Amino acid sequence: MPNKTSIILLKVFLVLNSAIILVPDKFKGVPVIGLLLSAILYFIIYKSNTKFSFKLFLVSTSFFFALLVSIIYSENISYAFRKLETGLSLFAYPLIFMLLYNCKEQITSGFIEILKKVFILTLVLFLISTFTYYFLTEPFYTFKSTIIHYHTLVDLRILGYEIHSIYLSMHIGVAILFLISIISKTKRTKVVFHILILLFLLIFLAILNKRGPIISLGVIGFLYILKTKIKPKIALSILALSSIFVLSLIFIPKFNNINRFKELIDLEGLKTNPNSSTATRLNIYDCSIKQAIKAPVFGYGWGDVKGVLNDCYEVKNPNLLLRNYNSHNQYLSILLSTGIIGLSIFLFYFYFILKFSNNNRNQLLFFLLLYFGLNMLSENILEREDGVIFYSFFINLFLFNPKIGASKKPQELNNKLS
Repeated sequence: MPNKTSIILLKVFLVLNSAIILVPDKFKGVPVIGLLLSAILYFIIYKSNTKFSFKLFLVSTSFFFALLVSIIYSENISYAFRKLETGLSLFAYPLIFMLLYNCKEQITSGFIEILKKVFILTLVLFLISTFTYYFLTEPFYTFKSTIIHYHTLVDLRILGYEIHSIYLSMHIGVAILFLISIISKTKRTKVVFHILILLFLLIFLAILNKRGPIISLGVIGFLYILKTKIKPKIALSILALSSIFVLSLIFIPKFNNINRFKELIDLEGLKTNPNSSTATRLNIYDCSIKQAIKAPVFGYGWGDVKGVLNDCYEVKNPNLLLRNYNSHNQYLSILLSTGIIGLSIFLFYFYFILKFSNNNRNQLLFFLLLYFGLNMLSENILEREDGVIFYSFFINLFLFNPKIGASKKPQELNNKLS
C-alpha cells in the first residue's frame, strides 16, 4: 500500500489545482508540476495491479501532439516555444491522470465532490475579496462605481492576480455547472445554501456582463432541460432564477450605460461604430478565414499564426494591430496553426469525449466539455493560462474517472428539489 506521505502530497496538489484561481500568476505552474511529481511518486510506490488507459491518453493528447508537430514548420520558433510553455497543461494533465488511473482508493466520488466544492468556494472568495478590495482602495469609488468598473479592475488592478473578465466569467459558468451537479446529490433540507451561492454567482456573472460565457451557459441550460424531464416545481425554480439573472443583466449599472448584448442585434451600429466589440470580432474572423484558406491542409505552424493575422490586420484595419488580437475563436486558431488535419483531430477529440461521457452517463463531463466548446467560438481558451489550466485539469479529471459521479437517473435534480 502507498505510504501516507505520497497520499497526502497527492491530495494536497489535487486541491491546489482546484483552487488555482487563488494562486498568483507567476506560480500557477507550481500546482501542476507538484501534482505531476506526486502522481509519479504515487505510481512508483503503488506497483501492484498496474494498468493504464492508453486509449484515453492518446485521444486526450492527440491535439497537443498535432500542435507540437506544427512547430517543425513554424518560422517563428521562439514564439512557438512560448506557446508550447502555455499549452503544456494539455499534455501534463492526461499524463497525470493516466498515472493515477489505478488510484480509485484516493480519487473517490467523495473526494471529487470536495474538489468541486473547493473550486466553487475559492472562486466565491476571489470574487468577494477582489470586489471588497477595489471598493475600499480605489479613490472616490462608490459601491455603484465598483460594480461598473469591476470587469476592468479585475484584469488590471491587483498585481500578480490579473485575470481577464471573460475568463473569470467562464470560471463562474463552470462553478454553476458544478453547483447543479452538487444539488442533484444534496438532501432537500440542505439545498437552500447552494441556491444562495448560485444566486451570488449569477449576479457576478451579470456584473461582468460577458456575452460568450452567458450565452454558452444559456445554451447549456436549455439542452439540460431537453435532456431532463423537468417537474413543474423545478420549472418554476428555474424560471425564478432565470428572471433574477435577466433582471440583473438589465438593471445592474454598466460603464456608460452600455449593454453589450445590444450590439448583437444592432446591425446599423456595425457601420456607424467600426471599433465596437462586435465589429472588431467580425474583422478578426474575416482575416482568420482569409488567411486559413491560403494554407488549408497543414496551416502555418503554431508559432506563425500571430504574424499571419497581423499581416492581414495591417491591410484591413491597422487599429487591430494596437491590441495584438488573436483569432478570438479557438477553432479558427487551430485551423490557422495546423490546418484541416489538426482541426479534424481536435473535433474527433471533442466527439470522442462527448460520446464517452454519454456512454458512461457522466452528464457533468458532457455539459462541461460542451460549455468550453461553446466558449471556444469566441475565445482562444487553450492559448491562455487563465483558460487552459482549469480546462485541462477538470476535463481530464472526469475523463479518467468517468464512473465517479455518473448520474444514476436523469431526474436526479428533480427528485432532490421537488
